[in-house]
Amino acid sequence: MAPQARAARTTMIEPGSRRPAAGDPAVTPSAETTDHGVPRPRLTREKVLAAALEFVDENGLAALSMHKLGAELGVQGMSLYSHVASKDALLDGIVEAMTWEAQMPPADGSEWRDALRHLAGEIRGIILRHPAAAPLLVSRRVMPTRRLEQVDAYVSLLMRAGFPEDKAMDVLRTVVMYAHGYALAEACFTACAGCGPWPQDELSQMRRVTEMVPRDAPDHLLRLAMLFCGRCNMDEQFSLGIELMIRGLDCQNGEPGTGGVQGDSGRQSRGEDEGGGDPA
Repeated sequence: MAPQARAARTTMIEPGSRRPAAGDPAVTPSAETTDHGVPRPRLTREKVLAAALEFVDENGLAALSMHKLGAELGVQGMSLYSHVASKDALLDGIVEAMTWEAQMPPADGSEWRDALRHLAGEIRGIILRHPAAAPLLVSRRVMPTRRLEQVDAYVSLLMRAGFPEDKAMDVLRTVVMYAHGYALAEACFTACAGCGPWPQDELSQMRRVTEMVPRDAPDHLLRLAMLFCGRCNMDEQFSLGIELMIRGLDCQNGEPGTGGVQGDSGRQSRGEDEGGGDPA
């Protein structure tokens, strides 16, 4: 498959969708100085987590330590423990920092299909911006407040469109898991594999594919690998998966916004009203 170039990193969004601004204590040095008269930055938990995420982006997850992060911030590693209790807490905090970047559903009363497309795109964008840290999103057993607020917002939107709460949860889980899985696999073809972006010209694609398949692979399987891996637009492929989910929901449930989601009982009563039932 052919991943697209990694999206540009965006500015960290702190809890409550507020971006750090000039004068914010999270980014403004204090008047305190070190013994040598050098201004000492005033640390906050948000600043520590943002720095940890940036460190992992640049150096990889395995390189992260309290000592190294402290050095990046110009402080002793032990001083970080007043903001994060342990290395595990720091890893959980990196997950929290990534969730700050995800936007809530559009506030313009978006239609539920567009909202699901938006959610999937937000998740994929975070993972492609932070491929080294992204595995933490599925490996850490933590549910930050920001993520719960997002779940609540999307479930409420789906329920307003006519989905029962349990069905809204099912739909949301499916979209979230798909977006995470797809984007993590996509990221592995670039940062995780260390092989760089997928080439755009066909000759370079052929060379990349031939490095991936066994030397003794039959010609027809080599051609198949080229079609499967080399000629794939990851943006279009991602959108196809979301559209297939949405079409499946449409086929199964009718039009939620026009009369509620109809399950088996709804379809049965509709058939009876229209003269359906046993032909006999």
